[in-house]
Amino acid sequence: MTEPIDLARASPARLYDALLGGKNHFEVDRKLCHQLLELAPDLRTLCTENRRWLAEATSRMATEGRIDQFLDLGAGLPTARNTHDVVLPLNLAAKVVYVDNDLTAISHGQALLADEKSSFFADADLADPAAVLAHPAVKAGLDLSRPVGILFGLSLHSVTDLDQAVGAVSDYLAAVPSGSYLALTHPLNPRDRSRLAEFATGIEVKLQSAFPSGGRFRTRDEIGRFVTGLDLVKPGLVDLTAWWPKDEQNLCTTGAGQLLMVALGRKP
Repeated sequence: MTEPIDLARASPARLYDALLGGKNHFEVDRKLCHQLLELAPDLRTLCTENRRWLAEATSRMATEGRIDQFLDLGAGLPTARNTHDVVLPLNLAAKVVYVDNDLTAISHGQALLADEKSSFFADADLADPAAVLAHPAVKAGLDLSRPVGILFGLSLHSVTDLDQAVGAVSDYLAAVPSGSYLALTHPLNPRDRSRLAEFATGIEVKLQSAFPSGGRFRTRDEIGRFVTGLDLVKPGLVDLTAWWPKDEQNLCTTGAGQLLMVALGRKP
């Protein structure tokens, strides 16, 4: 029997939907959204730019990397420019598997993909690579003998133990061949008593108080452990404001854009 959705507690997936201006959230999610926006007024733009970066990384994997199968881990609720929305116009034969264990995300994801022959949804915990890779949806959608594009879009911070999170990424990369890619976005807290660290800590504490699993922002060196051994696409592991040329930048370079690290790497 499916566990009922707790309407009294905010959900990370629904909060992200609220920040993106979606409709699949409840009052408790909107309340938390407003509290976060009081701390960081440009957080909506940051979330929009996160989606923009993920679409850019996915497109590069599909074109420059010739990747035609994707594993989107911690996919959340369906939103603008889902992974299959990006890749299918580039390659109609591409396959996408979404993975999430949020109850609302499972419900909406499965409904969205019910008639979608190129995309699949696995109700599983990204922190358990063995269970994810053994899931029938993953087995149906992916051929792990060929290169895969792996995406962690604002999801790895939900695995609060760093060694466990690094181990999970390592296991996913070990399961795919050379030529596969990993795209990562992860919240940053430099923990150096700087103003940016104080800013990040305020948001981090608010999220930890709202969700049972908390969430762990990480330093640049800690985030760097996720992409060790990969050939990083220029400009490498950088904050979101450093990825785009100045004339394509939509975030203030001294604001919330510094809170999000991004990287796209190829497995040698």
